[in-house]
Amino acid sequence: MQTSFPRRRSLLLWALLALAMVAVSYVVVLFIAAGCVYVPYLVFMSTDAGLQSVALALCGVAIAATMLWSLVPRPDTFEAPGPTLYASAHPKLFTELEKIAAALNEPMPDEVYLIPQANAFVADRGGTMGVGARRVMGIGLPLIAVMNVDEFRAVLAHEFAHYYGGDTRLGPWVYKTRMAMVRAIQNMASIGSWMRIAIAALLYRIVLSILQAYWKVFLRATQLVSRRQEYRADELACYIAGSNSLTSGLKKVHTANAAFPAYWNSEVLPFLNLGYRPPITEGFSLFVQAPEVSVQLEQLADKEISQPKTSAYDSHPPLRDRIAAVKLFEVGNQGAGSESAMSLFADLVGEEWRVLSWKNSSSQVSAMKPLTWQDLAVSLPQIWRDLIQKNAQFLGDLTTDLLPDAVPKLAEIGSRIPDPKGMLLTPQQRTTRAAELFGAALALAVSDAGWPLHMQPGERYFEVGMEQVSVRELMGRLLSDKITREEWGERCRTLKISGVRLVVPKNLAAGSESA
Repeated sequence: MQTSFPRRRSLLLWALLALAMVAVSYVVVLFIAAGCVYVPYLVFMSTDAGLQSVALALCGVAIAATMLWSLVPRPDTFEAPGPTLYASAHPKLFTELEKIAAALNEPMPDEVYLIPQANAFVADRGGTMGVGARRVMGIGLPLIAVMNVDEFRAVLAHEFAHYYGGDTRLGPWVYKTRMAMVRAIQNMASIGSWMRIAIAALLYRIVLSILQAYWKVFLRATQLVSRRQEYRADELACYIAGSNSLTSGLKKVHTANAAFPAYWNSEVLPFLNLGYRPPITEGFSLFVQAPEVSVQLEQLADKEISQPKTSAYDSHPPLRDRIAAVKLFEVGNQGAGSESAMSLFADLVGEEWRVLSWKNSSSQVSAMKPLTWQDLAVSLPQIWRDLIQKNAQFLGDLTTDLLPDAVPKLAEIGSRIPDPKGMLLTPQQRTTRAAELFGAALALAVSDAGWPLHMQPGERYFEVGMEQVSVRELMGRLLSDKITREEWGERCRTLKISGVRLVVPKNLAAGSESA
């Protein structure tokens, strides 16, 4: 049964504005192309056919041909952004999608993808200029981790509202026109070096300036339409899932966007590089709940609301304005305490494997050992020990006290550590791996000194008496030269690791075990 929604004629006017800008764009380029041929022709016919006139005519034809070629529509070669989700594997998720589709009287997407970004989207992709396109939807893995079912429903309803409002049908026309304009400017830039004769160079600069000026007008107008579409989609989502659910969901989209890269680089990627595969979604849920992280995310959301950075070229309104608009629709205030959106998925760990395999070798991902975060916390000292023994030659005879001497050599040490199989790392990535190796050696020394380790995503520290000591923070201060050698030595004495070798020779380690 279709829900009754208030319609707004003004949105039709915005859509007509976008279509008008699309049409005008092609007229403008065709008019300029015609002028580039006609004006040199007039000059050529009214004067003696000198070198300047011939050059102007040839350059005019070249500029016109370049712009006309740029306007030719290209087929939309859509590349799936992630693995496809299937109703048979996740019936609860697809039940939610079907309910939203039914409420809006819209067909289901042809494909639903799981993507590794903190985002969700819908689009009509494939075909030419929207003809022959199919409906696709992308659902961000990080959003599943941070949202409850009501918030997740609100975000999905917002995306479905773009289908309902016809935004995805309009989108390919605007997108293709943008690409045509970009190609025209880029192709014009590529022939600029040919325009060396003064009169031809003048024509080229005039044409390029007109194109660039119109591009700014076109982008401003179409992005303005896009922002109006976002407001309308928010309004419809309120009627489907409730105002409170959408408000909290929008906030979590923003904070998840900010938090996920840090989580991935600091918590997940180091374990993947070591050959271990932790639960990514569960870990991100724990990460955003960690005390320090949650405080930072709250501050980020507050700043985004109180001090938004806006531009006329933004495709979405600022969070502050969207929340203010949502407050006008106090409908169905769900979202107080529903279960996690992770409950909608039958096998998230299996889907994470598919996401990791999407851009990497599936055999490489299969070779990684899956471990829970609890198991990783228990296994971490042994993981460090194995890593250090494997790379003992790069640590040499260094002791904890001498770690400051190794910092200037990290780039050189990193260049000697073999890249992971099937990967070619950048110099910066190799330096980072060397720093992680020394950090693991320092952490193992602290662990072996008997200090208890507390570890979960967003929280990793040793309990040193009444103090919580983060080895990651210590290494950060050392690498950024924010700790003196004397302070470093005193820290080592406090941790009872002064003079401890980063690598224990195998014969000594074996002797201590037998004892």
